[in-house]
Amino acid sequence: MKLGPDGTPQLYASDLQRFSACKHITHLDLRKARGEDLEVTPESEDLKLLSQLGNEHEQNYLNSLKRAGKTIISIEQGPDAVQETVVALHKGVDIIYQGALQGHNWHGYIDFLERVEKPSDLGSYSYEVVDTKLKRTPDPKHILQLVVYSDLLGNIQGLQPEYGHLQLGGGDRSTHRLDEYSDYVRQLRKRLTQFVENPEDTVPRRCPECDLCRWRDRCNTQWEKEDSLYMVAGIRGQQVMRLENAGITTMEALANLKKHDKVAKMAPETLENLHTQARLQVGRRNGSGPTSQLRRHVKGKGFDLLPKPDPGDLFYDIEGNPHYREDGGEGLEYLHGIWFRNQFKALWAHNHSEEHQRLRELFEFFQQQIEQFPNAHIYHYAPYEMTALRRLTIKYSFGEEILDGWQREKRFVDLYAVVRGGIFTSEENYSLKSLEVFYMGGRTGSVTTASGSIIAYNNWRLKRDAADPTAADDLKELEHYNQVDCESTEKLRNWLLYLRPGLIQSEPAELGEAQTKRSLEKAQAIEEFKEKIINSSIPPRLKKALINLGLFHYREKKPQAWAVFDASKKSFEDLIEDTDCLAGLRVRKLYPANRSIEGKYSFPPQFTKLSADKDACIAAYDGVIKTVTIQDLDAKKREVTLRIGSKAAEYLTDKLDLLPSFAIRTDVIEGAIHRLTEHICSGNTPPAARDLLDRNTPNLSDPSVLSKENLPSVTRMQRAVNAMQSTVLMVQGPPGTGKTYVSARAILSLVRQGYRVAVSSNSHEAIRNVLTGCVDASVEHPPRPTIVHKISSRTRMATNPPYPVTTSNDSSSLSNASIVGGTAWLFCRPEMANQFDYLFIDEAGQVSLTNLFGMSLSAKNIVMIGDPCQLPQVIQASHPEPASLSCLEWMLGASRLVEPEKGIFLEETWRMHPKLCKYISEQFYEGRLHANPDTVHQAVLTPSLPEAGAYHVPVTHQEPRMQHCEEEGQAINSVIGRLLKGSWRDRHRVTKPIKPKDIIVVAPFNAQVNMLRELLPDAVRVGTVDKFQGQEAAVALVSMTSTSADDTPRGMGFLLSRNRINVALSRGKALSLVFASPRLLASNCKSANQIRLVNALCALDTLNLKL
Repeated sequence: MKLGPDGTPQLYASDLQRFSACKHITHLDLRKARGEDLEVTPESEDLKLLSQLGNEHEQNYLNSLKRAGKTIISIEQGPDAVQETVVALHKGVDIIYQGALQGHNWHGYIDFLERVEKPSDLGSYSYEVVDTKLKRTPDPKHILQLVVYSDLLGNIQGLQPEYGHLQLGGGDRSTHRLDEYSDYVRQLRKRLTQFVENPEDTVPRRCPECDLCRWRDRCNTQWEKEDSLYMVAGIRGQQVMRLENAGITTMEALANLKKHDKVAKMAPETLENLHTQARLQVGRRNGSGPTSQLRRHVKGKGFDLLPKPDPGDLFYDIEGNPHYREDGGEGLEYLHGIWFRNQFKALWAHNHSEEHQRLRELFEFFQQQIEQFPNAHIYHYAPYEMTALRRLTIKYSFGEEILDGWQREKRFVDLYAVVRGGIFTSEENYSLKSLEVFYMGGRTGSVTTASGSIIAYNNWRLKRDAADPTAADDLKELEHYNQVDCESTEKLRNWLLYLRPGLIQSEPAELGEAQTKRSLEKAQAIEEFKEKIINSSIPPRLKKALINLGLFHYREKKPQAWAVFDASKKSFEDLIEDTDCLAGLRVRKLYPANRSIEGKYSFPPQFTKLSADKDACIAAYDGVIKTVTIQDLDAKKREVTLRIGSKAAEYLTDKLDLLPSFAIRTDVIEGAIHRLTEHICSGNTPPAARDLLDRNTPNLSDPSVLSKENLPSVTRMQRAVNAMQSTVLMVQGPPGTGKTYVSARAILSLVRQGYRVAVSSNSHEAIRNVLTGCVDASVEHPPRPTIVHKISSRTRMATNPPYPVTTSNDSSSLSNASIVGGTAWLFCRPEMANQFDYLFIDEAGQVSLTNLFGMSLSAKNIVMIGDPCQLPQVIQASHPEPASLSCLEWMLGASRLVEPEKGIFLEETWRMHPKLCKYISEQFYEGRLHANPDTVHQAVLTPSLPEAGAYHVPVTHQEPRMQHCEEEGQAINSVIGRLLKGSWRDRHRVTKPIKPKDIIVVAPFNAQVNMLRELLPDAVRVGTVDKFQGQEAAVALVSMTSTSADDTPRGMGFLLSRNRINVALSRGKALSLVFASPRLLASNCKSANQIRLVNALCALDTLNLKL
């Protein structure tokens, strides 16, 4: 930020990013720009390194353009730079380098302006922005820059660029459709401009920007001076807010709390722990010296995680360089250090090939030590080592099962988990170096911090490349730093053993050799599977795809298993903030129940994603992890009922924490994938599987049926499926286009010709919907075909289906029925191979490509029906393509919409009024979806409300809300009161009074759903988006609930999912209203995708109502 000649602040995209993250930064920036003598924190060596690497990346890209023969004009920075850029734009060269643009009080220096052949005021061409960025993935600040620069560029060339581009550090180009971000950015620009014109006083709040902020020293000084709660070690921002709301505003006030003091929305145990932490720190500040205090013992936590010492124990630390880049790859774990029996072993890696080799050597060394010392453990401090090893094993497809086996045996001991679960200390944080005051003296050497090690390693590389003879000394210094960390870890372990109370569990349980043997057998099976593919004669691209598909379920289970292992070590404070868990359970009663034991427990206030009829895990008192079934969970009463087998009744103890569950078994699906892979490797690829893997255009006897958009949807669909010749067909059905209606009639037409049809999806409810559609269609066109639906014994359906069901895989009806419904666990069974002529996949945007690949053995033709713009596939792990995609996403490729030659796009919605449809179409369907002409007659006829459209209704929250918002509930209730006094006109021009059944209310969280159900009229349908897909009403009211992105417990990706927003708003026939805090639309986005998410709400017109 600078001041112009007239004293007006000149704003840049970087100002926008800082304002979005923290208004206090902008407040201080503005004061500094206006001449106040405010001292800034000097730029760190880490930032200087990043700047240097960024400049090198920019120059490398510029040189690549020169080598490609591009015509380039470079603009020198100076007072004439803007005018020179405008002149260059009119010359029409290929590239303008370092162009300068301005408009009003906004300014920007653009790395590259790239010519594209789209007419503008410049001539037959125009320009788009290209920015070079060192990162491999786009940052939100990069997107802000693209949009701001593109807006400035559009004002000059008379055409807003459609795309902006990022030339990333890995060598890839990331291209972004700007209208998916522009509404958010323009609202943010407006707020910044208003703030600068009318500055407001701000106070410093801790945020993710703090570590790199130029005002960090100033804020830290202010917090120290004010004795801020932010000085309490480990305290969270939301805890600070709740304490301040209770009148507790300083660390000393927190330290002086009375025993029975309470704070609203804070568990008593959390408050007690924060009080103890503050008391110790205040005592240290007042001269009492370093102090530690034991935490209250919780079975399976803290010291229970600390095993007996063994002569073979290893103390392990990794040094990594996140800025390293090589052939598109990023990051390098350059040093593995192990301290053992007063010896130090260093494994150095200076490139990715060496990194792979050192990983193998490390695992070989660990295995040798474990064989020599069967009771040895590997100690480290904090999660980095385990996270890095997991990442490396996946990166190099080596050692995943071995690592899992060691985790199951509890070979790795994270002493951070022992510390956080076992003791409080008087120090300002719980870093390893802060704890050293208790067991070792101060450190010596030029490298003393993790960030310093990164700088030192980069400097060593520069010296090595320059043949500097002092380079070897730098490497020795880095090795010394790592060795001291390893030795410190051993000394910390010994200190903790000294502190350890005698009553603590003496040894964490291990799963032993049987589990390790199974892990090694699984690892061997994976290697054999990969070898078969690698040694086959199929193309390399296909080999890679088959390996990734074959490993999908193996990799998909890992994050769930890791989440269980990691959660089992967490402290109460961490568990109660983790919505995948349920912490602090206290037993009320235990009783027998059908060869099992059930326990009813209460729990403190918290939010959780766990629900009834699901499994969860418990970390038992002896360290063993057991699975329980959640029979019932009442969030309002804060009660949960658990069931476990009677032989394991001892594990339902008085106090429990529920952890995430392990993944369900997928042996049947994996077996089908392996059988199909063997067919392909031997040259016997089924045609449909080939078209699926190669994303081929469907093989139709009459391809022209796909282009006949003038035909009725049902006729077009029937002709298309009849023309299929052992191939794959996509059908995309946006909201209200009748995809189930069309699909059911297509299925019925096939059955009439003697074909057998399988119907599958991820959920039995979706399958039931299609099968019920077939029953309904047969009423219009009898006779009714034979239908059966295979479900599991635990399946619960919303309504009883109008056709037979079976829970047996051996039922004769599965072989005889014309239409069979079931999930992948049915159609991947060996006996299902080649049993059907057609396989219809409903909600194909949610079904993984891997599962469909396995199911494809069951049918000659595959019809995928769905919409990737509605509810998406849910996966846990990070997978390489194509395994990362749903089957519909895979077939669509780079597009989100079906192209005419690839399938059928149902382009006409029979549900939404044109005004509502316009918003949905522009935001999610690139303008291709249009409303049936008759829908224009649909209208809500109520005073003070619009007749049709999509709007944001701002609701001010009295305090930060997470999963429960009374203010939005009251606002929705008020609007429903108005609606029930009005009328509804349908597309047939029939006007009737609005009834409760004409209204759908959607909320993201069960807590809000429960509150709304109590508040609203009984006949109003209330639920989450997942419940309402396929349903509709005259009016859809959407409660966003969370005050801001920082307040949502399940993350912005869930709350503001474009898919979920699409589904929620498209339930309305005429009017859809989104009730949301203005702060939610102003969220500080932490990724490029988060901007896309918020943008969908920012694009809504605002409807200010007096509520």
